[in-house]
Amino acid sequence: MWLFTGRHDYENVLVAELARMGAAAHTLAPGLVAADLGDDVPARWDPVYALQVLPMACEVRGESIRQLAEAVATAVVGRWPAVPGRFAVHVLVPGQLKGQPNPLMRRRADLLEAALPKALFAQLPHKAERQAPIDKLVQVLLMDADVAYASVAPLQPVGGWMCWPSRLPAGLANPPDEPQAPSSAFRKLREALACLGEAPGPGSRAVDLGASPGGWTHVLRQLGAAVTAVDRAALAPRLMADRTIDYVSGDAFVWRPTQPVDWIVSDIIAYPQRVPELLHMWCGEHLAERLVIQMKFKGWPDFDLIDAAVQVCRDAGYFARAKHFFNDKHEITLMAGALAATMAAEAG
Repeated sequence: MWLFTGRHDYENVLVAELARMGAAAHTLAPGLVAADLGDDVPARWDPVYALQVLPMACEVRGESIRQLAEAVATAVVGRWPAVPGRFAVHVLVPGQLKGQPNPLMRRRADLLEAALPKALFAQLPHKAERQAPIDKLVQVLLMDADVAYASVAPLQPVGGWMCWPSRLPAGLANPPDEPQAPSSAFRKLREALACLGEAPGPGSRAVDLGASPGGWTHVLRQLGAAVTAVDRAALAPRLMADRTIDYVSGDAFVWRPTQPVDWIVSDIIAYPQRVPELLHMWCGEHLAERLVIQMKFKGWPDFDLIDAAVQVCRDAGYFARAKHFFNDKHEITLMAGALAATMAAEAG
């Protein structure tokens, strides 16, 4: 059984998306969907509405932490990926999938997470994994005090720093509150940047399309980027007074920079059909190296339109990926990056 985590209340969308991909699935718990996929490759099954995947998860039991750790180790070592490298361990609890700050069994999960490396090394056939880069993930979902699902899988690259399964526990970034932000929308950009594994910094040039009241511009400034904010409506007064922000009053779908920039982000309120149009300009003309763009739906998502937007980026030589983050509701977030920039960064 494969387990997919996602934002609670959207389990039915994830089930439908998996069905569209050819897999029968059902909701197992809030924020948790199960599917029977066999031994397929994790990178293939990267649904938009899934934040994390536990491939080929099996049920384990143990009354004590030691017994649980040994049971997990026995279960996953038999499926250990035959690739060099080290492993990371994530132990999850159901309340975590609903965004609870102090979920039930968190203390027990922490104890199990601390005990697992020793139990795993005791059963691994070789010890050379302590020095290499982390390239596989052991995940345990503690369903009850003595019942859990255990999974191990290689971290499959899906563009830039991103991989699948996610490096983030349960795929959650958990951005903290930022009282100075003019709107709660800042959390969506924080999640996207955490998933991307990279962010604008001092010296970066960033464009925020549809910026008002400035939640995403606030994040870009906190990171040190110089920002051009484009919107017909003004930003919050504090941001309008920031001399490092170049506010442009105008149509975000028409405005373009005089020269390419490092980042373009957009939380613009518009029909989702306009997003491929926007991407054709920014990616087709290579006006930005990295993009974070939201597609907003009024209800059920249009998966064909999401696929089309992703393909626009890929056809222009970008990696691209769409995700429905925990702070997203009727929108999804498209993340893209120029492959040439990615290769240059890796070479550096």
